[in-house]
Formats: sequence, C-alpha cells, structure tokens
Amino acid sequence: MTSEPHPAATAVEPPTSWSGVALGLGLGALAAYHLFKLPPVLPILLKQYDYGLFVAGGFMSIYAAIGLATSALLGTRLQRHGMPPFLLAAALFFIVGSVLTLAAPAAIPLMFLARGLEGLGFAILAVAAPVLATASASSSHKTIAIALFAAWIPLGQLFAMGIAHPFAEQAEWRPVWWAGIGLTVIVIALGWRAAIRHVPRRAAADSGGPLPLRDFSRRDRLALVLVAATFMLWSTEMFVMLTWLPQYLVEARGLGAEDTILAYAIPSILVLIFNIVGGFMLRAGIPLAPLLALSLGFQAAVWLALPHLDGSVLGLAALIVFGVAAGITPTCLFAAPALILGAANAGGSAFGIVMTGRNIGVLLGPILLPPVLLAMGAWQGIGPVFGGISVAAALAAVVLGVMLARRGGAR
Repeated sequence: MTSEPHPAATAVEPPTSWSGVALGLGLGALAAYHLFKLPPVLPILLKQYDYGLFVAGGFMSIYAAIGLATSALLGTRLQRHGMPPFLLAAALFFIVGSVLTLAAPAAIPLMFLARGLEGLGFAILAVAAPVLATASASSSHKTIAIALFAAWIPLGQLFAMGIAHPFAEQAEWRPVWWAGIGLTVIVIALGWRAAIRHVPRRAAADSGGPLPLRDFSRRDRLALVLVAATFMLWSTEMFVMLTWLPQYLVEARGLGAEDTILAYAIPSILVLIFNIVGGFMLRAGIPLAPLLALSLGFQAAVWLALPHLDGSVLGLAALIVFGVAAGITPTCLFAAPALILGAANAGGSAFGIVMTGRNIGVLLGPILLPPVLLAMGAWQGIGPVFGGISVAAALAAVVLGVMLARRGGAR
C-alpha cells in the first residue's frame, strides 16, 4: 500500500517554456526595430528633408524621454494588472505613429508626435518583454533566458538593417515603416497569448508573483539604483554609437549608403552573439560585476582610441572589440535584478527602475553628440568625451561589485 505524497513534494516548478522566452525576445526586438529603423536610413532622410543633426537626434531621444516619464509607473501597473492590455496598447501606439510618419515625413512637429507615440509603445515593451522572457524560464534557465533577451537591441537593429539595405540604393525609406506595421501585428498577437499563459498578475491581496520593492532592504534597493545608474551611463555612450555611426561613416569615412549599412551591421552582429556568450559566462560562475566592469573598460578603450583610428584595418578592429564588449554589458545589466532581489522577484517594478536608468542614457546620447561634435570640431574629437562616460560606467560597476560582495551575493 502506497501513501499519498506530501503536497509540498508535488509542487514542481514548471519547465521552461522556450516559446515564451522567444516571444519575450521577439517583443523586445520589435521595440528595438521601431527605435532603430531610423539610423540606417537617417542619411537618406537628412538629405530628403534637411532636418538637421539636432532634430534628427531628437527623433531618437524622444523615445527615451517618453520612457523616462513612464517606465517606473508602467512597471508597477503591469505587475498589478497583467501584461495583455498593455501589449495591445503598444501595438496601437506603434501603428498610429508609423502611419503619421508615412503621411507627413516633412512636418517636423508631426514627426516628433509620431516618434513620441512609438516611444510609448517602446516603453511598454521595454518593461514587458524582459518580464515575459524571465517568467517563462525555470530557475535553472533564468540566466540563459536573460542572455537571450539581452539580444533584443541588436536583433531589432539587424531586422531594420536587413529590410533597409535593399532600398538604400533607391533612397527609399518607407518600406521600413510598412514592414514595422506588419511585424507589430504578428509579434504582439503572439506575445499577447504567451503573456496570458506565463506572466501572473499580482493583485493587492495576492501572495503570488514578485514581492514589492518595499519588502527588500535599503542596501538591495540602493544596489538596484546603482544598476540603473550604470545602465544610464552605458546607454549614453552606446546610443551615441548606435544613432550616429552611419552618419560618421558617411561624413568621416566617405562610405556610400549600402556600404554604411553593412559596416553598421558588424558591431550589431557581434553584440547579438556576445549577449548569449555573456549569459553562458555568468552561468559558468563568472562574477557579474567584474565581468560588467571589464566589458565597459574595453568600450572606453575604443572611444579613447578613436582619434588614432585612421586606417580601415584599425577601424574594423575597433568595431569588433566594441561589438564584443557591448554584447556582454547588457546581459550583465539585465541579469542584475535577479541577482540582487532573487529570480522570482525580478518583475515589472524592478525592471521599471532599471529601464528608467536606461532611458535617461538613451535620451542623452543622441542629442549629446551634436553639441560635442560642434565643440570638438571633428568626429575624432568626440572619443575622449564618451570614453570618459564609459570609464564612469566601469567605475559604477566596480562599486556594485563591492556592494554585492559585502552582502555575500557576488556571483
């Protein structure tokens, strides 16, 4: 006669849903696509509509301004009310914004309105997507899920570049926007179904889901804020490169539109690969904070070397080093909330804080370059400025490592 198993013994953690992880990545890549559909065709748009560098930088930074104003609130509301209605709202913002751009690309105020609406969609997915990816993974696969999700930016970039490339020679940009509308409908529909299945809603009296941040120690909350600050500094220098590299290649290197897109793809591909490599490095037990500081240090070195990168060989080597290091950085940053709060508590509230830091950097980076370039007088002169920002980010990562070591959580 067999006895009934104890209830606790039957409480088995659900297995990883790799489709849920993939759809979390897909939602993030969709958001990144809408943000980065602009840089590959920016030289075309500047030529056709003569926006000017400051306005063009604003078209990127407005995404971050919207995210900065909404990310923390979105994280809390999403955790409380569930993800599906927010995904539908994101789809609406992306589609309306894209239609406005297609209708009136020469009208700068309408372009800012269109990019602002898309920025709302981006802000929603920037919080929702990592939550879906991590919620779909079991404890043993959390790090890999985070590493896969960290590829959301380069994956969205590569989609945008792949769609833009065949139209660059004809100076066409509209197909990139139409493709974005089609991708929005498909990916949001699939993500909506996955969110219903994998992301629990936390009601006020519900004991399930992530704990509120107020339940954690002051040290843990400060560590989370430090992660956000590091994300801010890294995003500032990273989005200078992501926004303005095509224009730099055209003006300083003399490349044509098609060659520019191909060169722009090199660091994006490496970032995509090393997002995943970084996840396996963390899973193998390499401490997060030192790995983060090292990756930021290499990026600082590339920026500081920019005035001396005269030849094509040196330029290509710099793009490779930068892409490898920049791939590891976001994997560490996205993994930090789970390390600090525990995997089960890396929910909307935690990612809302982290993404607020990221959004400040994304806001500053694109609009910071034009005045720096004007002050320095040449593209090569910007290197020490953004190299200094990268050094500051590396130092913040070192401080984070000290905090984690003192609480016995450095892993």
